Amino acid sequence: MLRRRNLNLLLFLLITFGQIILADTTDVFNRVNELSQSIKKQYCPDKRTSLWTVKPQWIDNRYVLNGETDNKTARSEFYQQIDVAFQDLEFEKNVLLLPDDVMNGIIFALPKNSTAILRSKPSVTAEMVNQSLRGLPLDILKHEHGFYFVRTDDGYLGWVSSDRVHEGDKTFKEDWLSAPQLVYIDLEGVVYAKASQKSQPVSDVVMGNRFRLIDQKRNWTKVGYPDGRAGYIPSKSLENLEDYLKRPLDVNQVIKTAKSLNGRPYMWGAASPKQMDCSGFTQTVFRQNGYLLQRDASMQVFEGVSVDTTNFPEKLKPGDLIFFSPYPDRITHVGLYMGENEFIHSSGRVRIDSFNPDDPHYNNYRRHSIRAVRRIRK
Repeated sequence: MLRRRNLNLLLFLLITFGQIILADTTDVFNRVNELSQSIKKQYCPDKRTSLWTVKPQWIDNRYVLNGETDNKTARSEFYQQIDVAFQDLEFEKNVLLLPDDVMNGIIFALPKNSTAILRSKPSVTAEMVNQSLRGLPLDILKHEHGFYFVRTDDGYLGWVSSDRVHEGDKTFKEDWLSAPQLVYIDLEGVVYAKASQKSQPVSDVVMGNRFRLIDQKRNWTKVGYPDGRAGYIPSKSLENLEDYLKRPLDVNQVIKTAKSLNGRPYMWGAASPKQMDCSGFTQTVFRQNGYLLQRDASMQVFEGVSVDTTNFPEKLKPGDLIFFSPYPDRITHVGLYMGENEFIHSSGRVRIDSFNPDDPHYNNYRRHSIRAVRRIRK
């Protein structure tokens, strides 16, 4: 009987002790999560452009902080706050800094093809969230399941199949960025194996593609691809990258570029001259004219300066961005004002619609869902 009482007492003590540990651990986890969310809000508020994942765990009788981020300052500040908040506890800190802690120096990539698809997850079945163009820089953060998690030149994050890019280290990055580069400025075309349109095609090419300059003649220019291939493009279709980036933001040219894309098909997540969603269309248009807009409509609405919509469209000017939504608290669509009550946008296809009820292209739905207008200035 005494032995049974001792066993029951021991069991009671173990259960009580376990409950105390569990309660203490829960309190610690809650406090860690509070600090983590505060850091995320301050340094990495938008998951489309920044990464912050931290998970506190109790492993082998110790507290462990697992996770990853691309923001060195955020991780440092988080560790400091943990030390201050838990002076009597010891934490194993395993929050990985990307790409430094995982990529072994492979930090840079360039799309091989005219366009490269970026997905929401490292899988060919995941939705497309963005596109990049041949020769545009991609910063690699990590690698999983045959995909690289990358940041595009507009700051957007996504997964690109590793066989669609040419990757390398810091030296590779510096070599590409420092080399003389050319940009393809026509809507689309072909790169040829020889300086003749009768020769074998090397690949297609679209507006905004970048190449390394190999040899430039009056009629034909020999260009180099990110993956080492070479080909010929008519010289009139190319522009020096430095001049391209310094293009003045000419409203007439912006409208001309937009009209050149009329009829192109809509595709969610696309941002190239081949196919584009609404914000991919406006980004493509402005990129061609020396200004890099952010990726999504809900991001573009914070660029430039606000335009008063009182007595719409009285105060608008051609080139203004118009933002739409059926909801008052978020933006879901963007278009480009052309003047004379007309606007061009990607909805089903790139199309020109009107705010004038008497116009056959009047778009009543868009007219009554306008939320903001922004004027882009360079």
